Amino acid sequence: MPKIITVDGPAGVGKGTICKLLGDTLNAPVLNSGEIYRSIAYNLKRKKISLEDIPNIIRYVKKYDHKKLSSDKLYNNSIDLISSQISSIPELRKLTILIQRNFIKLNNNASRLIIAEGRDMGTVIFPKAEIKIFLWAKAEIRAQRRHLQVKNVRKSNKYNDILDEIIIRDMRDMSRKIAPLQPAEDSYLIDNSNLDIEQCFNRILKIIKK
Repeated sequence: MPKIITVDGPAGVGKGTICKLLGDTLNAPVLNSGEIYRSIAYNLKRKKISLEDIPNIIRYVKKYDHKKLSSDKLYNNSIDLISSQISSIPELRKLTILIQRNFIKLNNNASRLIIAEGRDMGTVIFPKAEIKIFLWAKAEIRAQRRHLQVKNVRKSNKYNDILDEIIIRDMRDMSRKIAPLQPAEDSYLIDNSNLDIEQCFNRILKIIKK
């Protein structure tokens, strides 16, 4: 059984970049739970399945086959909102937990280490993970970072709009009844508001190497 390192945190905190660096450095596959939800959200939108039609959503997810999609399809405001909304559906979460744990089984003989990125990896999906990291940053800082990322692609995205979206997403993720966004009791808490990606990565790598 490979060792598992979980990296949790809110939107815009740099989880994706950090986990990619960890995966490359440690030669470990990365399980990105957010991409699973975003992929489901993208296909629900494409198939025009109403978010109010829970039975139809569940039927789709039971047949779901996770395939890598391009970032422009997965990372936009519409998919952000849909993925956040469907993540609070209890039966859907049960199905995605199976999808995520199956990732570990598929990589059981291929890797000694797996990086698991999400919002409840250390609390719900892999509560017995060897190392748990919880990243945090002020909403204003995360909005600034996201604004820099998108301003050359979608010029209509203003900083204040992005900040509002992040605050709403935080409130929804932290207050949901099923698997709320919160650090595991045995996690390492890292506030990277004043850290760049390299500094944050090096701090996590130091924890892992200990």
